Amino acid sequence: MMASHPTSAELRALWQDLNARYFSGRLPGIAIVWSARLTASAGLFVNRAGPRQPDPSPDRRRIKLSLPLLGTQPKHELLGTLAHEMIHQWQYDVLKRRPNHGPDFQRKLEAIQRDGLVLRETHRLGAMVEALSRYAWRCTQCGCVYRRQRRTIRPRLHRCGRCSGPLREVRPADGVSAGNPRRRGHQPASTSPSAAARQQLALPFS
Repeated sequence: MMASHPTSAELRALWQDLNARYFSGRLPGIAIVWSARLTASAGLFVNRAGPRQPDPSPDRRRIKLSLPLLGTQPKHELLGTLAHEMIHQWQYDVLKRRPNHGPDFQRKLEAIQRDGLVLRETHRLGAMVEALSRYAWRCTQCGCVYRRQRRTIRPRLHRCGRCSGPLREVRPADGVSAGNPRRRGHQPASTSPSAAARQQLALPFS
């Protein structure tokens, strides 16, 4: 476990090493910042314009790392998160595509994994995310609970993604987290029990 989170200069050094090892040094420089407000994911690649659109702003894309979630985690968790967001940067800056978790992402992820770096499509810090959640809603029919850091679920507009039941706001500590609700009028998400269990534990990256 890291005694304290790395400085900006240390993050830059980690980025440069990963760039040389896994991207042949092709990634252009990018700002890497700690975010005290980012709690829904361990890391986030942010871009303000499309990959083929000219934008002279120096901060048109950056990598954000969650200070609450990664600040005291072991170094390999930080490296895995940074490498994950760098794959999105590679998609954006080199492939000129919008970042996603499609075939290009999977091939690069698997290549990095074969070299021994711990890297996942999802980040298993679900318990920490739940501890940081300020709001929660429970389905009054099946009991699924949806937790969020902001009040983004509106019971008048959203239904349970599993059974289409109505939602009621509850205390964040109540129940076990589910996936995502759906808007009224939409078909419920086809989530199997095993997939739902994975959603409870998996913290998505960007």
